[in-house]
Formats: sequence, C-alpha cells, structure tokens
Amino acid sequence: MERQKRQWKEKADDYKMFAGVLLALSVFLYIGTLLPTMAPEKKVYLLCLIVILLIGSFSFFRRAIQYIRLLREADE
Repeated sequence: MERQKRQWKEKADDYKMFAGVLLALSVFLYIGTLLPTMAPEKKVYLLCLIVILLIGSFSFFRRAIQYIRLLREADE
C-alpha cells in the first residue's frame, strides 16, 4: 500500500508539473499575440493552439486532483 501511495504522489506531482509547463507556455504564446508585428491570419492558428494548451493544462490539473483525492482516501 505504501508503494502505491508513493506512486500516486509521484503521478500527482508529475501531472502538476506538466500542467504548469503547459499553462506557462500558453501564457507566453498569448503574450506573443499581443505584439503588433504578427500577421492576422497567423493569429487565429496561434489562438487555437493556446486553447488546446489550456485544455491540456486543465485536464492535467484535474488528473492531479484525482490522485490527491485517492491519497487522502487511502490515509483515512
């Protein structure tokens, strides 16, 4: 049981890290869309990519929360 708890904690930490990286990347790309030098037709693709990254980030956060809940339930 301790081994499984450790694995759940590692997975939760990994998913939080993945989510943080995707969130930071999407913020960085969004700041890039604010620059006036970008062509308008390229902005649409970039905004779609940002939305995809944000969806991925939130799904990784949700998975991390699921593993944290499993850990709390196992401790009870």
